[in-house]
Amino acid sequence: MDRLTFILESMKDEFCSEFNFFFEGKTLQEIQEESFIEELFINYPFVELYYILDKNGLQISDNFVNPIFIKKITKLGKGVDRSSRLYYKEVIKHKKCIITKPYKSISTPDITSTIAIPIIKNEEIEYIICLDLNLKALASQYEPSPLKKKFEIFTKFSYGLFSFFLVFIALKLFILGVNNILPFTLNEQHIFETVILITLSLAIFDLAKTIFEEEVILFKDPRRHSEIRKTITRFLASIIIAVSIEALMLVFKFTISDPSKLLYALGLFFGIGFLIVSLGIYVFLGSKAEISIKKFEKLNSN
Repeated sequence: MDRLTFILESMKDEFCSEFNFFFEGKTLQEIQEESFIEELFINYPFVELYYILDKNGLQISDNFVNPIFIKKITKLGKGVDRSSRLYYKEVIKHKKCIITKPYKSISTPDITSTIAIPIIKNEEIEYIICLDLNLKALASQYEPSPLKKKFEIFTKFSYGLFSFFLVFIALKLFILGVNNILPFTLNEQHIFETVILITLSLAIFDLAKTIFEEEVILFKDPRRHSEIRKTITRFLASIIIAVSIEALMLVFKFTISDPSKLLYALGLFFGIGFLIVSLGIYVFLGSKAEISIKKFEKLNSN
């Protein structure tokens, strides 16, 4: 029980934020439609039961039961008075998302917890969305199993090994670049080759550093888009910088040696521009999503 309580407490803000975002902008009719309920259970398979209360604690919907738990729970429930339940009293008192401590479910023999989300209009509670969580399913999803922990160790070791080999390749390229400029009889070819080798070495080293930091040192929750977005942004930024330098070198090289090939360098610059614009749109949309989530978190804390 203590383990389940710890999981709930540590994930409380995230659950409230995610479910608020999931139900945002939906009407009472829309959140009772079959397609919406199916989407809810697909996204959150640990939700075993979903129902709606009015502001007086009277259940105004039937029990919407996750098909995984359909044999354990009855679909009936409309008209039941739940005003005596602790989660109802807490929601009415605080007017914000409430998650109860684990308790023995009346509907099933399992341990459960209820998330109650008030839908507020004109500073008054219009209705309350209630979600019963199956804590056994929740724990299996959010708490790593021994096999998963071993796999994570193996994954970190593999990423560390790949990072090491990338650093080794970067060092080899750097040495080749240095050896290329050691003769004092330099020509244009030597200069361009040296810049390309050292630039490529820097790009590979930066890629190895990013992989090592993101996959070995830092803890990441793959369910959180913000962490994945930061990794993609850093990785693409490294690639864009490296390719931009290479494109600039091609411009200089073709200007001196063969101006007719400058169109190839121009095409490369167009590709870089497309990458920058695409990355900008991705970062912008991701930031807007994070702002929306933070607004819900602030709303829940009030």
